[in-house]
Amino acid sequence: MPVAAVLGWPLRHTLSPRLHQAAYRAAGLTGWRYEARPTRPEELAAALEQVRAGALVGVNLTTPHKQAAVALLDQLEAPADALGAVNTVRLVEGRLTGANTDVSGVLWALGNQLGLRGPDWDGQGPALLLGSGGAALAAAYAWARLAEARRRHGLGTCALAVVGRDRGRAALVAAHAGTDATTLAWDRAAGAVSSARILVQATVLTARGEAVPGADRLTPGVRVLDCNYGASAQGLVEAARAAGAAAAVDGLGMLCAQAAGAVVKLAGIRPDLRAMADAVGLAWPTAARP
Repeated sequence: MPVAAVLGWPLRHTLSPRLHQAAYRAAGLTGWRYEARPTRPEELAAALEQVRAGALVGVNLTTPHKQAAVALLDQLEAPADALGAVNTVRLVEGRLTGANTDVSGVLWALGNQLGLRGPDWDGQGPALLLGSGGAALAAAYAWARLAEARRRHGLGTCALAVVGRDRGRAALVAAHAGTDATTLAWDRAAGAVSSARILVQATVLTARGEAVPGADRLTPGVRVLDCNYGASAQGLVEAARAAGAAAAVDGLGMLCAQAAGAVVKLAGIRPDLRAMADAVGLAWPTAARP
C-alpha cells in the first residue's frame, strides 16, 4: 500500500491527510494512505531516508522543516532551488528531490480569492507582506509571478513592501518579490498595515492567536490574505471584514491549492481541487480556476 505523509513539529493539527485522502478517493486510488507524522528536527534526516528507501512514496514538510530539509536532499526543482525552501519531497530517478508547491498555493489564493488576477484590481497599492520565513518567501515569489502575468496582459501592478523583525531576512524575501520591492522595519508595521490596500500576513502571529499590528485600523476596500488557518487564526480576517474589506481570507484556500500541487508530484494524478475543498469545508470561490 503506497503511503505518503506530512512531517512537522509540533504537528498539533493538520488538514493535509484529509486533503490528500480526498484527492485519492476522487481519483480512485483506494489503496493509497496519507498520514500525519510528528517529526522532531533531529528526526528529519531519518524520516527523509524512508522516502529514499521506498517506505514512503513521498512527504510534505511544514514548520520547521521547509528550509532545514534543503541540505538533506540530492536536488531541488524550481522554484525550491531559488527559494531555498521545500514543502514536498519525493524520489526522482533515485535522487531525493525537493519541490515547493507553496508558491502555486499563494498564487491561487491571490488570484482566485483576493481577485488580483484580472481587472477587478486596479493595480494600485500599497501592497504589504508581513514575515520573513518560508511562507513569506513563497508569497514574495508568487507576487513576482502575479505582477509579471499582469504586465503581460497590459494590467497595472505595484511594488511589494516586506516587513520583518529581522531586516536582513526581510531583504532576502524582498529580493524574490521583484526588483522594485522594498523593506520596512518592524516598528513601522502598524502604520504600514493600517494604510495597506493589499496585505499578505505570513508571520506566526495569528497562528498563536496574537494580534497583527495595525489590524484595528484597516481601511475599507483592503484585500487580506492570512497564510495561517484554523480557529485561532481568524482575528485578522475578522478585523478586515469589519473594516469593509473587498476580500479577506485565511490560508485554507492556499493550503488546498498547494496540497493539490503536492498530489500531482507524489501520486502522479490530476487532483480534483473541488473535492479537496469540500473535504475541509472551503467554499469554492466564484469563477475560481483549478
